[in-house]
Amino acid sequence: MKSLSVIPHVGIGPLRLGMSPKQILVAINQIRSEWSLPDNREIQISKDIEDDGFSLRYIDASFFFMVRYRNNRAVEVAVDYELREHAIIMLYDMDVFQTLAERLVASLKQYSSCSYDMEDEQLSTNYEFNDIGIRLWREEPFHSKLLSDGSYMKEMALVIDEMYRYLYFEIIAVKL
Repeated sequence: MKSLSVIPHVGIGPLRLGMSPKQILVAINQIRSEWSLPDNREIQISKDIEDDGFSLRYIDASFFFMVRYRNNRAVEVAVDYELREHAIIMLYDMDVFQTLAERLVASLKQYSSCSYDMEDEQLSTNYEFNDIGIRLWREEPFHSKLLSDGSYMKEMALVIDEMYRYLYFEIIAVKL
């Protein structure tokens, strides 16, 4: 299986911080071509305008990349977990999308302090490691400790099997 390396403060595979939108698109097409990804349609690109720049989302059936730009240069490059079907996304010898979120966070703390968006670190959705320029995200907070909470289990009974996916991160980003 192919792999993409996440390099702190640099980028993800051939997608590098500092690249222009045109260079990012060339890098994405390089991945698509070299890996013979199954979708032959044109890459869908959507744009969001922000106060200090803009973001572009590059989407096809095999991947979703999001890149934030300031002054027409990439300041954050992100990839979501859909690409794991075609490649291993590696950071410090860990498979980002196959390593439990709790374990990944604990390991990255040896390189950087961590800030998170909820009071309970284990039940957060966004984790930022500013010293190494890494951001991790998942849609829903979930931790195995919730399985021993009777009220939680009763409330979530119909979707508990789906919640297990949130033991892992869905997006990794590299930023300046």
